[in-house]
Amino acid sequence: MGAKKVCIITGSARGIGAACLRVFARHEYVAIGLDVLPEGQKVADGINQQGGECLFLSCDVSDEERVAACLQTVGEKYGRVDTLVNNAGVVLVKPFDQITWDEFKRTVDINLGGHFLLTKYVLPYMKRQKGGVIINMGSVSGHVGQTDHVMYGATKGAIIAMTRALAWELAPWNIRVNSISPGSVDTPMLRGDITLESNRTGIPFEVVKKEREAEQAFKRWADPAEIAEPIFFLASDGASFVTGADWLVDCGWVAK
Repeated sequence: MGAKKVCIITGSARGIGAACLRVFARHEYVAIGLDVLPEGQKVADGINQQGGECLFLSCDVSDEERVAACLQTVGEKYGRVDTLVNNAGVVLVKPFDQITWDEFKRTVDINLGGHFLLTKYVLPYMKRQKGGVIINMGSVSGHVGQTDHVMYGATKGAIIAMTRALAWELAPWNIRVNSISPGSVDTPMLRGDITLESNRTGIPFEVVKKEREAEQAFKRWADPAEIAEPIFFLASDGASFVTGADWLVDCGWVAK
């Protein structure tokens, strides 16, 4: 068992998840990335080539058997989990009355179910250690209404509520639980979201993009690293008195 702290980050193949892997590895964590996308291995390889320590495991966060297997691998190799970043998620951009039951279930299973499963399977390690940090991925969509984002917003609101309840339930083991709610971040997911909106409305991509950028006080999207750094702070000893909080990193969107 190594002396390094161990962090698990879901949705690690790109965007915020990949940025989190790099930040935690830079701070001498063993960074373990989980994703269904094989590109996650390239991210891990890049970190290892630069002197960090990163392990990639292929994982569908809505598949309990696979989640359990991944945590068994982590346990056998490292024997501990200090931080869990529940980042994996999908966006559903569609008018409410056009959403199918299968789309509803997929959105809930991945966005909310993935948080549930990863948290459930890391808790034995954190409880045994009498400490740990869980950071869940909320969104401004969990705070404000957005047209054609009903189910996405519903899952993010549920994640924020789950965070608050878990913070109290896990406090006796010195396990901190917080969520982070980004605004618009320049990720493949957001660009795909804009593309869908553009195709549906006939409004050019760049016009829709400018409208989304205008929702931020600085009139730009965040770089994924601008979300990864606050996530690392929440995991650090500098945030040792922070639990049950939802941290808005939205460039003033909700404040408006």
